[in-house]
Amino acid sequence: MQQRIGLFGGTFDPVHNGHLRPAIELAESFALDHLRLIPNHRPAHRGKPTATTEQRIEMLEIATSEIPSLIVDSREALRDKASYTFDTLSEFKNEYPDASLVFFMGLDAFSQFDSWYRWQEILQLANMVVIDRPDSPLSEWAAALIETQAKQHGRKVAGAKAGVIERHSVTQLAISATDIRTRMANRQSIDFLVPERVKQYIVQHGLYS
Repeated sequence: MQQRIGLFGGTFDPVHNGHLRPAIELAESFALDHLRLIPNHRPAHRGKPTATTEQRIEMLEIATSEIPSLIVDSREALRDKASYTFDTLSEFKNEYPDASLVFFMGLDAFSQFDSWYRWQEILQLANMVVIDRPDSPLSEWAAALIETQAKQHGRKVAGAKAGVIERHSVTQLAISATDIRTRMANRQSIDFLVPERVKQYIVQHGLYS
């Protein structure tokens, strides 16, 4: 049976339950051998993270230590340059040439996918799952791309090598890293927004305060 590896990138500053619950659901729904959580070092579309690269990796490792389906992959975080999905997928394809790669992204990011570095080639390397979000409408360009890919490669990731764009819904938790950082700065509680051990790490290291 073909190995299926998921990739879920982000800043994770900090990782929170709004990241973790969808990640678990995606690993189950798409029968992944595992899902790689990939923190980036210098995001191409965002400003510099507040926590250090090492701290963000450590928080992810703490959060996923008891979840076998989730693996922290630090390759982007250790790059001393902007993180590009094309480069990461190319590395994975070289390491797992026979595997089906599934790249997950939010609907808001997908609507701007044509601005991504070598985006056409990303679709040659992996399948893509677009995570629906109630507050992010699908752009006309994005809808047309989904239909174009469907005609060539089908609509379902299952059994496809690359090129499929499938939409999918997950449990949406209205939690944001920005809000967590603001709460810490204002000395407010972040209980139940992040795993307890991640909260302890944040407090112990004086992050975001």
